Amino acid sequence: MIFEGQQKLEAGAANFSDYYFIPVQPYLNYTDEAIYFTDDPPIVDSFKTRMDDAWTGTSLTNYANVSGPLVREYDTFPISSALCFVPWQNFATRAVPRYDAETSRIDVIMYKITEASHADGLIRAVKRGVPVRLIVEPSWYRDKSNVWQAYQVDRLYAAGVQIRVRAHAGFTHQKTVLLYGQGMSIIGSSNWTSDSNKAQFEHNYFSLKSWMFSWLKANFTRKWTNSTGNVETKAFTPLPPDKPVNSTPANLANRQPVTGLSLVWKSGPWAWKADIYFGTSANPPLYASNVSVSAAATKKYALPTLTAGKTYYWKIVSKTMANKTATGPIWSFGT
Repeated sequence: MIFEGQQKLEAGAANFSDYYFIPVQPYLNYTDEAIYFTDDPPIVDSFKTRMDDAWTGTSLTNYANVSGPLVREYDTFPISSALCFVPWQNFATRAVPRYDAETSRIDVIMYKITEASHADGLIRAVKRGVPVRLIVEPSWYRDKSNVWQAYQVDRLYAAGVQIRVRAHAGFTHQKTVLLYGQGMSIIGSSNWTSDSNKAQFEHNYFSLKSWMFSWLKANFTRKWTNSTGNVETKAFTPLPPDKPVNSTPANLANRQPVTGLSLVWKSGPWAWKADIYFGTSANPPLYASNVSVSAAATKKYALPTLTAGKTYYWKIVSKTMANKTATGPIWSFGT
């Protein structure tokens, strides 16, 4: 929101509904947000220009009551180099090099994480010895309409990112990154999603203001440590996938061909890898590990030439990106 008469701006990720601005119960029932109010001229003026760019552009349609030509309301100002506006710029292209440049510590509060480039940046940071902490909204973790949240969060956990999730009533909608070695705060509206990187109207502030870093650091620390005595966050515990469902060859099937045969099963929605156990023993040995599968999809794995007159046994162990497992039944068939 631009308050033209006051030369002030309100920016952040908060939607226009009560819980985004006012807690039901402080620290107990609220929506996590960090909302920036400023009268800093380069920042306010940049938003004026992008507001008019969007208003007069071709990507919006008239909701109901706009008549006459679309005209600019403000003078046109330079866009501050501290700001990243999507879709004019790509958020990941701007943010990920900052993660890669960090040498001290990274703290993150993020609502959605469904796209790889930001997660990859954090994983690279951990690999080079930079501590990384993440607070993330847990409601997406087992939402079957968005299986990529679990995929990326599990990847981060497996790589060594320290993760806590919301424990208070309400939800976490905040989008904040703290880069300690650079003294930089990234605050704005973009999630770590493909659309937030390049398609949606988004704004993100890459601030070097020390007071803002200190405020956001205190905000993060309060939630991470539950320092008010209220349980705002809790440790993240990765969950196993659903069990795989065997399909073919059918259990106890006879006279199966020795060539051209495949094991076919359906992975659960949280499985991204599978270990295949196969052989002539009733307790089949590991045959192939970390075979790539797609969540909730049917997987077909070709077998080598088999021996006629034999009984073969097989089972599938589904695995998440955090290497949590679920074991399917042992089936057998004869050739």
